[in-house]
Amino acid sequence: MKMNLSKKLAISVLLLSLGLSQVACQSQSSKDDMFNQVGQSQEADKENRQNLKALEDLVGIKDIESIKITLDDWIGGHDSKKNDILVLERTLDIKSKSQVLAFADIFMGVGKKDLKGDEIYKEALSQKEDIVNRLKLSPEKAMIDSYIKDIKENKHGYYKNTTIKGNVEPKSSISFKSKSGDQVDFVLENALGRDLLLVNKKGSIYKLRYEDLDYIIYTMMDSHDKGPLSKDLDKYVKDKGDYIKYRISHVDVKLPNKLEEPTYGDRFNLYLAYVNDLLKNTDFKDGLAPYRGQDLSFERYRLNKESQKRPKAEESYLVAVFSGDKLVGAYKDFYGNTNSFDGKTLEDLLKIEYKDWVKTKMVHDKEAAELDKLGDKGIIRKFVELQNARDKRQEGLRLPDYRDGYSKLFKSKHDVEDGYIENIISAKLLSIKPDERKFEVGLNTIDKAYMVEVDYKFKEVIVIENGVDEKSYEMINLGPGLGYRIYQMGY
Repeated sequence: MKMNLSKKLAISVLLLSLGLSQVACQSQSSKDDMFNQVGQSQEADKENRQNLKALEDLVGIKDIESIKITLDDWIGGHDSKKNDILVLERTLDIKSKSQVLAFADIFMGVGKKDLKGDEIYKEALSQKEDIVNRLKLSPEKAMIDSYIKDIKENKHGYYKNTTIKGNVEPKSSISFKSKSGDQVDFVLENALGRDLLLVNKKGSIYKLRYEDLDYIIYTMMDSHDKGPLSKDLDKYVKDKGDYIKYRISHVDVKLPNKLEEPTYGDRFNLYLAYVNDLLKNTDFKDGLAPYRGQDLSFERYRLNKESQKRPKAEESYLVAVFSGDKLVGAYKDFYGNTNSFDGKTLEDLLKIEYKDWVKTKMVHDKEAAELDKLGDKGIIRKFVELQNARDKRQEGLRLPDYRDGYSKLFKSKHDVEDGYIENIISAKLLSIKPDERKFEVGLNTIDKAYMVEVDYKFKEVIVIENGVDEKSYEMINLGPGLGYRIYQMGY
């Protein structure tokens, strides 16, 4: 069979075009699958795709599948003539579809400008050069060893998720990897603690604010791809004049049989009780009560109007509660501060003080009866005794806060386990004196207040504010069978 060159060329071009078309369809299908998994509203689709494309264009690869952030920070380095620097490393792996989308939204949503030649980059390089020069000096081994000892003993707090790298040059980076295996690495330079600068191989420089990075890390904590957005939730939010950008997390919870809190409980039941009453007084009259003892799903979502305020501290999330596919309720939450969709607290809705609500949710157990017998001063004595024994039940003597139960449901960037209890070697009560000042805090009027002097011995130094060595213990009476609780302790 004979075929001239022009026909061969035409067929080859046709086959090549079909092949490219097939690849393009597969790529588009892959992206559609991605957006179907992240729980976005249709109104958010265009903006989410634009932010993702903008990130791909900035990085220079398509179909970003994973992002790895490596952050090297250091402690020490206060004396320019000494090498007492200890480098610590934190890593964050972004692998789920919703996490990649959230990164693109937060990082690209405010726009990006090349800062090549900007003074801030020159400052960052100067600081880096200073650190590198110090590392060439003989290490202050005793000082560095003391840093390592402190970090290893500090089981909680900022250093909880860090790796000790040692007396070495800090090297931070962000690596982007595509579905096909292509990888692009950016160097991260620390701009005098204010910002991070992403520098690619071409020398282009983009600013990543610590505030944005902090928010990215928070939203990455437990992001979860769970499929399309619920139609009922979509409609509910749109009826309120907003729409959902994407899902942040999904948690399955077995509701307790009773929505009430024991004296020494972890406040999770109290959080659920607050949510239950909030829903009953908004658009979800049944609340959570019909589902006691059953499995429910709690999902957090990012709202469009809230994301436009980014990254202001008051940003809240939408939390939706489901029984299977049924929408049980929806409310806003800012790290445990729970509100109705229009921003009202339960206290606003019920026109009641929090202390009057919380006492209706506390179990009248034998522990509560024992505390009731102690009276106001007895509670303070008991509190100091438990501090002396490093007994965590001391938290049960404080006014129960429903927000403490939030972290049992969702992770929070504000969750730092209290190391104060373990830091106490001993606590001895010296005096309790009436404080005649009148206290009013929000809706809560303090019933009693005392100036309390305690002799503490600590493992690590505690800084006393304003040099005052007495604490004011402000007390609230929850009523018969429950007794007094410490509302707050201030200087």
